[in-house]
Amino acid sequence: MATHSSDSNKERRRSRRLKVDFTLTYQVNQPLVVRMSVGWNHNIYALMMDLSEDGMAIATDFNIPISTVLSINFTLINLNSETEEDRIKSMELVGEVRCNTPAGKGEHRLGIRFSKIAPIDKDAIASFVRVTSPINPEGF
Repeated sequence: MATHSSDSNKERRRSRRLKVDFTLTYQVNQPLVVRMSVGWNHNIYALMMDLSEDGMAIATDFNIPISTVLSINFTLINLNSETEEDRIKSMELVGEVRCNTPAGKGEHRLGIRFSKIAPIDKDAIASFVRVTSPINPEGF
């Protein structure tokens, strides 16, 4: 079992993450060889596991290599939103796979950093994470 220094155990992310359980779809944009292996224009369903304004983690049945660029679509439902128009928000964004960890049963956990996201969507995610996060963020 590997040991880690206390510095490596610190949170490396710039933004607070929130554990979630949302369904999303994605398509592989690049590289072409991966796009061909999973299908040219197929929407692939996956489960979003956590979310921050800078990225997300998803569970997928495909072994998507690091640096792969994905188009991601999901609907953010924020019941705590102050305005009706912000309660249900469909988002389309682009992200890059930054890590890929086997999760058992043929699944992979992908860490994705957003590379193209509208400022209004980034703000909506930040607000969602802020109002939905537990008081004790060490719980995740």
